[in-house]
Amino acid sequence: MKENRILIVDDERNVRGLLRKILEEEGYNVAAVATGEEALEEIKKGDFKLITVDIKLPGISGIEFIKRVRTQGLDTPILIISALTNAVPIVEAIKSGANDYLSKPFPSQDLVRKVRELVAVDQITFEKLERRIEEKLSEGKYAVAEKMARQLFALRPSADAHYVYANVLQNLGNHKLALRHLRAALSLDPNHKKASKEIQKYEKEHEEKN
Repeated sequence: MKENRILIVDDERNVRGLLRKILEEEGYNVAAVATGEEALEEIKKGDFKLITVDIKLPGISGIEFIKRVRTQGLDTPILIISALTNAVPIVEAIKSGANDYLSKPFPSQDLVRKVRELVAVDQITFEKLERRIEEKLSEGKYAVAEKMARQLFALRPSADAHYVYANVLQNLGNHKLALRHLRAALSLDPNHKKASKEIQKYEKEHEEKN
């Protein structure tokens, strides 16, 4: 679960320590790493409510890190925290998927305020995520849609979650697993008309092939 987990990505040890201290005092559970590569590994281990990242990092840049996070279909809010004064990389980072920017050095109250605002924005609903999945399917980004569809079960483990996931699997060509999720949807809700219709369609197509 996300709980109040925040990931800090900054190559300066003193900055990581300061951010950790401020955020832990506010009740957040903080993980801190020095590189984008380490951050991507942390993300694999679990979800975060928020990610803070510097633009200048050893290895992959903060901008490249943001792009990779968004390519994975993750909507986690990202706050840039950087001493850069050049607007060009900051604008690029925002265009790449970052949500906000905070300039170093910063008053602790400014950091807390921005974090609170971004965490509040991350209160995603089942319906909102479902719409995003439909958008990714229409764009042909099936693998991204599949990763997003898994999150539906955390929000609402329901017949609708199984139905949406089945739809994604059908687009990926995994019809057998899609059928299992359609049947799971119907098991949870015997009156789920969409799932029932898709099962009948599948069975009819299967009979015609035989």
